[in-house]
Amino acid sequence: MGKSKNLIILLISIIIALGIFFGMGEIYARFIAKKPYLSGLVSPNSVFHHMPPPYYKYTMRSEDDYDTSFETNNRGMRGPWDYVYAKDKDVFRIAVLGDSFVFGVGVPVEETACYLLEKALNKDGGRRYQVYNFGVYSFSPVLEYIYVKREIVKYDPDLVILMLDISDVQDDYFYEPHIVRTPSGEITGCDPFMVNGRPDIWAICMKYSRFSYFLDQKIIQSLRKIATIGFVDYYSNKFKGIRNKTEILLNKDIDNIYFDKLMLVREGKNKAVVKRHWDRTAEYLLMIKETLGKRGMRLALVVYPYGHQAGKDQWAKGRGYWALEKGKMYDADEGFSIVKEFAAANNIDYLDMSKAFIANNSEPLYFNNDGHWNKRGNEVASSALAGSGIINR
Repeated sequence: MGKSKNLIILLISIIIALGIFFGMGEIYARFIAKKPYLSGLVSPNSVFHHMPPPYYKYTMRSEDDYDTSFETNNRGMRGPWDYVYAKDKDVFRIAVLGDSFVFGVGVPVEETACYLLEKALNKDGGRRYQVYNFGVYSFSPVLEYIYVKREIVKYDPDLVILMLDISDVQDDYFYEPHIVRTPSGEITGCDPFMVNGRPDIWAICMKYSRFSYFLDQKIIQSLRKIATIGFVDYYSNKFKGIRNKTEILLNKDIDNIYFDKLMLVREGKNKAVVKRHWDRTAEYLLMIKETLGKRGMRLALVVYPYGHQAGKDQWAKGRGYWALEKGKMYDADEGFSIVKEFAAANNIDYLDMSKAFIANNSEPLYFNNDGHWNKRGNEVASSALAGSGIINR
């Protein structure tokens, strides 16, 4: 009887200790630990994984870069006007898909590439153009496919421009396990709180507990690094003062898709590793093309460089986090050639905006720390689109 009583006391003591630990940890995480700097741009969504809420107002901030307010329209998009499904007969409607670059992180709506594109297309009169901005922070082809199938086709666009971001290959890798399918295998959504058809308990914990998110980023992230480069190398680097993430990013042969959003264009990266993950993204791009093609809607695929590929002094501060040298201009051709070949093989209109950005790299085009387009970068993107020929083909 005494042993049982002692065991019960021990279990109660452990439960109380764990309660105190997690309680104090939650207090720390909520009042001290920093949230991701763009975490307020979207909310979880059981169909599209995440979306900005309709008629939502928020402020985007990045240290030494910007402090800019924005609001969304009736569809949760970067208006500035409400979007309607009905289209006038004399209007050529363009739907632009993409991520935070298209959304216009860091700039007022009047300085976004989509807003400027519509203005440029309509300046000479004649044909009337309407450009709808469907850019959503961290969207990628798997989510864009779902959005195209469930929403974009309702707008009856004459042209869909998909602005493929360098990071999309990594994003598709992250989102794919959360895909929701019918019994026949048809994709119906992407739920951030489901994984492989079952509730994602850890994701649910991170939704309600900031301490869980903190543990994921600090403890579990370290375990992921150990699994990627090995226990010995991980702690050897720690002892030598070498940043483990840098070694992971610069290793050309390992599959580091979890850590490297720049894998697609990382110079000299093992082509077999890149292709393994590009093929995933390519599959969703083809699904988008097929969905649009059945309705007589045309798809154009556009790529654009990050600052380190546009000029040696572009994105000077922020590039270091991704193990990129300061004062060096990197070549985007190796990675973008994969996209170009894919577009040609599948009869998809294609535009690489690298030349336009390089031609204007004597002035800042990207925020120095954050890396998104600044006002001038959005102007360059808009001009490149308007003058490319992909719109009036």
